[in-house]
Amino acid sequence: MLPPDPADASACATCGRPWADVDGGRGWLHLEVTRSDEAEGLRFLDADFCTQEHAAQWLARPLPDPVAPELHGATWPDRLAAAWVVLLVVLTAALTGLGAWTAGAFLLGLV
Repeated sequence: MLPPDPADASACATCGRPWADVDGGRGWLHLEVTRSDEAEGLRFLDADFCTQEHAAQWLARPLPDPVAPELHGATWPDRLAAAWVVLLVVLTAALTGLGAWTAGAFLLGLV
């Protein structure tokens, strides 16, 4: 596995320093905590740490509530793309039916 890119360094959840600033980022650690809630399903909490010790300190405390995922509605470009796909499916079905009709007529003409 390749080491993470220092240009993408985020801050340590315990001390706030960028993880790439501590020992060149060699001790970097990423944790993902998954919670299952009956009403909302799976919820995730991500945190980056500069050292394993800072990750252990963070895990020793009560975990913060995970952020609920943002819900967004369909936009006009989404609806336009869906209409385009429906149009292509209908056109494909129509052309397939026309081809089957033509092939059937051709075969009956041979008999």
